[in-house]
This record gives sequence, structure tokens and C-alpha cells, in this order.
Amino acid sequence: MSALFFAVLSEAKPWLELLQAKPLANSRKFRIFQKDSHSIIISGTGKLSMALAVSEYAHSLSKEERNQMKVWNLGIAGSNNNELLLGDFSWIHKITEATTHKDFYPDRILTSHFTRETNLTTFDRPITKEQNINRFLSLTKEELDGVSLVDMEGSGFFEAASLYFPLENIAVGKVVSDHLEGKFCQSEDVEKMMEKVAGTLFEEWISPLPWGHTDPIETMDWPQVENFVQKLRLTETMKHDLKKSIRFFRLRNPSSPIPFPDESAKANLKSKTDLKTYLESWRNSLHV
Repeated sequence: MSALFFAVLSEAKPWLELLQAKPLANSRKFRIFQKDSHSIIISGTGKLSMALAVSEYAHSLSKEERNQMKVWNLGIAGSNNNELLLGDFSWIHKITEATTHKDFYPDRILTSHFTRETNLTTFDRPITKEQNINRFLSLTKEELDGVSLVDMEGSGFFEAASLYFPLENIAVGKVVSDHLEGKFCQSEDVEKMMEKVAGTLFEEWISPLPWGHTDPIETMDWPQVENFVQKLRLTETMKHDLKKSIRFFRLRNPSSPIPFPDESAKANLKSKTDLKTYLESWRNSLHV
């Protein structure tokens, strides 16, 4: 079972042809194409539209189905990195929401034919390096420092998907469509870019998830963490964010012990603000 989310039809067309998917008559607000156990969903542009599409689709599935579903978001992105050429594909290992500065960390896909990874920043508007271009948000070199790729959907997809699907099932990948010159891409150019990577990625997308192994994070790491935090009044959101950070650490440090904060510091947590600061400091240490 697999689901693939795109913002616009031109990104999805090569995949629709490969899958030979047919539109669902009752796909409600968002366009859903399906064949067998594979679905392609077109959300429309923007992080809110993408998040709503993920939520609506997830609610059409049982929890058991969601646990077995491979869920990807693919599409085009502008690049602030001139070393990335037009048409280059990268998996995303970090997504930053530009408005809130919140970070998300998708799992790495270790078996993919495509090995390049980079970061993605999601904005509410198209981005350009040029000045005073209508409908674009102009950013300076300093404002773009540390930014590799930019889009308008990534953070909305990942934040929504992580509420419904296991984190290890979720992936985000982007094709470089421009270098922030302040020009919109033509639909036919987008189709050609996506077509070049679709053949190889299609086989990876439809392949089943490797369910024959035990998740060491759930069986070993997370029980240790739960024991450590059992007397702290963490909200479900705090626990959810902490587990994402634990998984991020484990993927990059498969043999290292989980770093825990000083046990004595827990006695000094007198307020909710103290707890948030404590948790943020711990998560930062996991992302080093």
C-alpha cells in the first residue's frame, strides 16, 4: 500500500501514467487517483491545502491500513544552492516551517537509487532572490543563509502525515525547478522534470515496506525514555515531538546510547515554561 501527494497535476502526470490510475468519483475536495492499493492525491498549492488533503485521505483509512501505508510527498522546489542543477532530485532530511521556525526531520531512505539529501524550507509564498517581482517574496542573501530548497507544501505535508502515519513510512523528495529567479515554471517543463526521475522512483514507491523486522526505537529506546519522563507532565504533543527527535538521533547514531539530561535537573522544573525549556534543550542535544 502506498500514497503519493503532489501539489499540482503537472507534477503528478508522469506518475499517473506509470500507475495507470483512475480518478475516484467520490474523492471529495481533493483529487484522488487510484489503482489497486496505490493512491495519488493532488492537494493544490500551499501547506494548508496539503495538510487538509493528508488529513482527509488518512481519515478514509483504518489505523491498520495507515500503519502499512508508504506515504510520500514529491514535487518541484526552488534552489538556493547553485551546485544543484535543474532536474536534480534530493531526499529531504530536514524541513523548516519559515513562519514558525519549527523543524521536522523525515527519516532517511537508505535503499534508494537516489542518495542526495538536503534541507527544505516551506514558505507561504513563492520565493525569489530578485527584488520587487510581483507575487513573489523577495529575500536577501542573508535571509536565505542555510536554506537549500524552498517550497510551499513540505511542512504542511509532514506535520499532518506524522499525526496519522508511522514516521518511518513518510518521505519527502524534491526536484530542482529553478534557482529563485522569480519566474513561474511552465506545466510542460514541470512534467518533463518529474518524468526524468519518475521511472526509478516509481519502483521504489510501489515496493512494499519491510515489515519483517522489529522497530528498535519502539522496543528498546522509547521504553527507556518513557521511564525517564514518567513523573514529568508531558503533553501528548510533547511526547510526539520527543519521539521524533529520538528517532532522528537513532537513525544517525545507530550504535550510540540515547543522551539523557541530568536527572537532578528534573527537580528544578517548577512551571510549564521550565518544562518546555528542559524538553527543548534535550531535543537540541538529540539533533546535534
